[in-house]
Amino acid sequence: MTITYSTDLEFNKRLNEVNYFFSCLETLYNFFDQKQSKILKDKLNSPTLNYSDFMVILKSNAYLMLYNLIESTVRTFMQKIYDEITIQNLGYSDIRQELQKIWVDVSYDTLGHTTTNFNQHKDKAIEMISFVIGGEKISLTEKDINLSGNVDIRVIKELFKNHGLMTPTNHGSNVGAGLREIKVKRNTIAHGNVSFIDSARDSALEDLEVYKNEIIDYLKLLNQSVTDYIDNQQYRFVTS
Repeated sequence: MTITYSTDLEFNKRLNEVNYFFSCLETLYNFFDQKQSKILKDKLNSPTLNYSDFMVILKSNAYLMLYNLIESTVRTFMQKIYDEITIQNLGYSDIRQELQKIWVDVSYDTLGHTTTNFNQHKDKAIEMISFVIGGEKISLTEKDINLSGNVDIRVIKELFKNHGLMTPTNHGSNVGAGLREIKVKRNTIAHGNVSFIDSARDSALEDLEVYKNEIIDYLKLLNQSVTDYIDNQQYRFVTS
């Protein structure tokens, strides 16, 4: 399917970027252990910072890249499902109950929460009822998902459950801790709570490598779960 193929291409593109960055980071660490690195070390030195600080800054960027890979990949997983619903021209009564609830929540959220009155709520209810009765086609987008820098294993499990999806349990033992640390580091850096150097000063590259590898494997397992969900049309309503 064309849309699924393109989202997989995007995942592979981001994955290659992360792996390339980590490979370069490891190469630099190895190079700085050698005598011939002195010239470059001297060039990287300043009155207040040195090459070691530069490497720590690169490690902080590794956290940002990993978080970007995680959140963007999770979003594309949901978009795969929404694209399939669009391709199949499905209406409210055609999709499973979990997806119906998502559509209701998204539709109702367009009202806002501060300026609406009773008549606006009533009009929205009538609009939604007419949509369902009229058999109009469902349209959802990953932009309707509020992740906003908070993706960790708990959020992923909840998001998948809310779509009627199973999450894999045969993942590495460091996935949960890795996702949590990457989320926290990303947010402290992105919100300016700490500097790039202070954020990753005590982080070991070896630990980051473990997190990266296990999280990438976990994302691949999640991808397979979504693929099976789509191939088996589990987004459709099933009568009990």
